[in-house]
Amino acid sequence: MASMWKLINLIQWILICLAIIVSGILATIALLISKRFSFWIAKNIWSRLLFAIVFSSLKTYNKDRISDLKEPVIFCANHQSMYDIPALFMSLNDPIHFIAKKELKKIPFIGWYVSAAGMIFIDRSNTEKAMESMKKAGKLILSGRNVITFPEGTRSKNGKIKLFKRGSFIIAKNSNIKIIPVAIKGTLEVNPPNSFKLRPYKIQVNFGNPIDPLDYPNDSADQLAKLTQNKVETLLADL
Repeated sequence: MASMWKLINLIQWILICLAIIVSGILATIALLISKRFSFWIAKNIWSRLLFAIVFSSLKTYNKDRISDLKEPVIFCANHQSMYDIPALFMSLNDPIHFIAKKELKKIPFIGWYVSAAGMIFIDRSNTEKAMESMKKAGKLILSGRNVITFPEGTRSKNGKIKLFKRGSFIIAKNSNIKIIPVAIKGTLEVNPPNSFKLRPYKIQVNFGNPIDPLDYPNDSADQLAKLTQNKVETLLADL
């Protein structure tokens, strides 16, 4: 049985690589038409292909909590697997951007697409550069970009949410941008971090109510991070 799964997973990884290459090229070309069309490809071709390859499904909860948003927001989600990203693409209806470390630019096809799509990159090589990156990110969000960030900074290996880092919350607080807590469950079972293993599983995404920094004028970025982490933990427990 173990050897059969290894063979299945090998075939699946080959298909995933092909899906990334083809979808990345299509989405990058589609940017010449519009960002919405490019997002449609990422949502309906790339993401759905990745789910189909591993025989997994997606269910979303409480999308009504984000149905009346009239300004750009920061979605803050827990992070367990590479499958978190396609899960979020499939869960949302409007174009989204990611706050990511600048090293992502170097990855073939994915890096090309995220760079061309105007994703927001944070330079973590030193504090001064990181702060400049965050100021730029705040301006880009206010210009109309909905953004997704994984405040843990890296994927959880056991499903438990790690401490949220304050970077995203400095942006939210300084620019008065609302935060949407998001809990993702099931992606760890589909593909654990740094693992060749792939398994079918139902992935769930649960949206929380917006958190307005203006409602917490005396809270620091660290306190806002802790508040959001608590909300995400509650949303995850509800799944």
